Amino acid sequence: MLEAFPVRAGQFPGTLPGEVANRFHSRDCDEVRRYVGRMFCDHTLDLVNPRSALDTRIAEVRCANVSLTEMAYGADVMIDAGQLEHFYLVQIPLTGRAGITLGGHHATCGPGMASVQHPLAPLQMYWSGDCRKMVVRYDRAGLERFAEAYLGHPLRSCLHFAPCLDTQTLTGAMLVDQVKAAIAMVRRCAEGGAGALPVLLEGHLENALMAALMFFQPHDLSEDMARAVPSNDPAPVRRVRDYLNAHAHEVIDMATLGAVAGVPVRTLHHQFRRALGISPMQMLREIRLERVRRELLQSTPVTNVTQIAMNWGFDHLGRFAAAYRERFGESPRQTLQRHRYTGVS
Repeated sequence: MLEAFPVRAGQFPGTLPGEVANRFHSRDCDEVRRYVGRMFCDHTLDLVNPRSALDTRIAEVRCANVSLTEMAYGADVMIDAGQLEHFYLVQIPLTGRAGITLGGHHATCGPGMASVQHPLAPLQMYWSGDCRKMVVRYDRAGLERFAEAYLGHPLRSCLHFAPCLDTQTLTGAMLVDQVKAAIAMVRRCAEGGAGALPVLLEGHLENALMAALMFFQPHDLSEDMARAVPSNDPAPVRRVRDYLNAHAHEVIDMATLGAVAGVPVRTLHHQFRRALGISPMQMLREIRLERVRRELLQSTPVTNVTQIAMNWGFDHLGRFAAAYRERFGESPRQTLQRHRYTGVS
């Protein structure tokens, strides 16, 4: 890991600060492929000119289920990522040019034209040697839960976004402005000595980045979202939802939740199902899974998956691991290993 990216005139404002960003620098092709594979997914990486040399630089920060990565390979490369499967990707070129082939459709991107990839279409890329990008990775489970909460019903498949994002249009510029604002916030926290983002601020930035993608970039459910009006949840549901978020680390049963709601347990269960599509105890499990993942993404060398899971009330580790994998598309240990590999611990 080496120094921060140099800032040039006209460059994307405010590179990710070294105080909180994970940084990587390598000229070894296999090392680069392994590192990027841990951050994103397994892929092939080939030099267009076998006699050229990589000079890869990467800086990354996470905002819960969203990561912001500034990266450059330093040589002309071809990449075959296959299906992304577990995440959505927005790639915003800062300099140079990139070719994107998504599900057989090709586009050329450079400053002013970004790209958006969904999890199911095979992805191939060309990066020119002078290409630098800001890459925004959205965990699939988190983004799709965000969409479901707004729409009020489960998704049948992944979201299919328009693959090209013109950053010179009003909505494209607004999406990029949100990315810039998140980077500026991270930088201010680092410069102010705060180090890692406070949990509440991290959650705010995550929601803002998800909302920007969902509402500013067209996708197959854009019309449904334009028609959707988030319902006003019944007061008992709101009280219990707030209680669960504040007391998720405590022992909670339905009798307690009925008392918090001020209605019979059966009524509360029915109102939860009608308003949110899940039961109160399912919501508690979802909140606890989110808290476990957050701790794994803020791990230290002594972090223990089993202990974290038990601290959040998961006493059956097999069911916990299965629920975690279903929710986030990877095992808890894979989250921990990927996090440590990218230099946070």
